[in-house]
Amino acid sequence: MTAQKRNERAPACRGAVSGKLVAMLVVLVAALVVGVMAVIPGKDPALPPVEISPVNVEVEIIDPLPELIDAFDLPGVVEANRVVKVSAEVAGRVERIDCREGQPCRRGDKLIYLNTDLLQAEYDRAEAQAEYDQRDYQRIADAYKGSGLGATANEVDLARTKAQTSRAAYQAAKATLQRATIVAPVDGILNRLPVEVGEYLQPGQQVAEIVDIETAKVVVRVPERDVFYVKLGQTQTIFVSSLDSKELTGTVSYVSELADDQTRTTRVEVEVDNRSRWLRSGQIVRARMTRQVLKAVVMVPLDAVIPQEEKKAVYVVEDGVAKYREVKIGLIQGSRVQILGDGLRPKDKLIVAGHRFVSPEQPVKIVKVVNE
Repeated sequence: MTAQKRNERAPACRGAVSGKLVAMLVVLVAALVVGVMAVIPGKDPALPPVEISPVNVEVEIIDPLPELIDAFDLPGVVEANRVVKVSAEVAGRVERIDCREGQPCRRGDKLIYLNTDLLQAEYDRAEAQAEYDQRDYQRIADAYKGSGLGATANEVDLARTKAQTSRAAYQAAKATLQRATIVAPVDGILNRLPVEVGEYLQPGQQVAEIVDIETAKVVVRVPERDVFYVKLGQTQTIFVSSLDSKELTGTVSYVSELADDQTRTTRVEVEVDNRSRWLRSGQIVRARMTRQVLKAVVMVPLDAVIPQEEKKAVYVVEDGVAKYREVKIGLIQGSRVQILGDGLRPKDKLIVAGHRFVSPEQPVKIVKVVNE
């Protein structure tokens, strides 16, 4: 055999060996797969399904409140019921002052006395003239009635007019003399007394300032969204201090028809009986304003409600499993929220703890009822 023929047979031998190796590898892999399948045990249809352990939860029994007051708190500023500026009505010199600043006074109490020398003289003259003219009129009238010859009807009319004029001048002099004693026109506290003894007063000059604080006004600025709930005559609660150490009751006496252009709030006044002097003008208090009184209200812990994208949900326990309920929420008060509609019913067992670990139809175990 020549060298050329040996070279032509070598590739053919190598191709035959490679084919045998591939066949042997395929047989070995098939044997290995069969062996592994033989080792893995098959599914036994007689084995029981795996049981899901119940989740421990705490529940609250739904018990609707018979009544719930929907209210909101706002700051309020105390104002006096009224501030009366007393002025002199006649001219005169101050002779005596029978009051002191800061003292209470009653309507009709005498405060300031003016000099009455000239006024008394004018009063005496007017009184005498009125008495004379009245007697003169009576004489002329009697003469006219008697014979008709002693006086004419015109003389009677003139005498009557003169008597009436004198009577009017007397009444004016009497009123002027009385006004020389300045009295309190209202009950209250004499807040200011800007005059002194010996000072000469002109008509219209202020002589005293009386503040009526026995009935105080608490002024509250109510936002536009809440003002529609406030009605005249409503009873409101006023807390005197930030520590709520004193609580008073007032009545809405005024609701403005105009809102403030800047704050969009409406002025509301609440009248409070302040004879105990708990309130002072300018004092800041807290007013609890009532929106509405709700009936048969279901309130639940806010944490028990599960927020979702476009709805809210809760879980309740029925027959030992968790049931999914969609709910609508309403009023929020502190850590509790109102459930609207029939999402929850009386005696339902609402899951308030552990609800984050359950799913619909999840077995649960009640470990605590929080409102028992």
